[in-house]
Amino acid sequence: MTHTTRSTSPRRGLTIVELIVVLALLGIIGGMVVSVLIRQQRFQRAMVDVADSRARMRDIATIIPTDLRGASSIGGDLLDIGLTSLQFRASVGTSILCSYGGANVIDLPPAKMASGTVLTSWINPPKPGDIAFIYDDGTAAGNVDDTWTPFTITDTTSATNPAWCSAGAVPAFTQIADAAQRRYRITLSAAPNPARVRVGAPIRFAREVRYSLYAAPDANWFVGYETCTPAAAFGTPGVCADREVLAGPVRAASTDTTSSGLYFLYYRQDGTLVTNTAQAAEIARVGIGLRTSPMSLLQATRLGGNKAGRDSLRLTVAVRNRI
Repeated sequence: MTHTTRSTSPRRGLTIVELIVVLALLGIIGGMVVSVLIRQQRFQRAMVDVADSRARMRDIATIIPTDLRGASSIGGDLLDIGLTSLQFRASVGTSILCSYGGANVIDLPPAKMASGTVLTSWINPPKPGDIAFIYDDGTAAGNVDDTWTPFTITDTTSATNPAWCSAGAVPAFTQIADAAQRRYRITLSAAPNPARVRVGAPIRFAREVRYSLYAAPDANWFVGYETCTPAAAFGTPGVCADREVLAGPVRAASTDTTSSGLYFLYYRQDGTLVTNTAQAAEIARVGIGLRTSPMSLLQATRLGGNKAGRDSLRLTVAVRNRI
């Protein structure tokens, strides 16, 4: 019997030195990949932060000027001016006096009318505490004694009641087709004089509001919005409450306008600054500045260092009826 013997040669393995080199290369490559991923992640977060920051600035650049353009400095609408806060009467809508529902009760036409004519328009419906400026035609011919008389709104009621601003009223502002439309009945703090405040008189609705920069409990700074209850003395700032966050976080408050998160500057017609509320009637325009602190796109891809950037916005709003 013949036996066959298989010859085998020993397998060659990795030496310790080779293992160390491979592990070192893997560590270097892995570190580079992780570093790239971290930087990419930070860059993406920074892009989102910058986009959010600029969106907040666009919101403020739209909201505050919209409210402020309807304010009249000479009419006493600017109630309290400050470097990081502004309290004023903002226009919220217009309508006409359709009919009297009582000595101090007025009816308004519906916001949607079958004819397509728009006689009532507002951002949101009037509410108690708002001011109704009703055009007083006076007694003299022409506009020599015409005025906008302010009345505080004490109550508002809405209903689909065709008896309010009825189609049979003279002059007729509504039709039979408007009978199912919702309309408003407003109670005023005083009774207008029907001989001077006639049916068809235009009405402007205003709401006292306050924009300010404030520190939240988490130490971040925000732009806040408040509605205010008008004071008994017309032209005196009322008490504000129910603050809402309008935008933020922004940079902290500062007396230095080059670093404050929000600031207001008030100018006369000749460009000189107005610095106190006693001179508010002289204001012709208001400068508004805003600064946020988004993550810097340049620094976001670096490992370590300050990653805070800065976005800023400046705009100027001319106030109404400045002579």
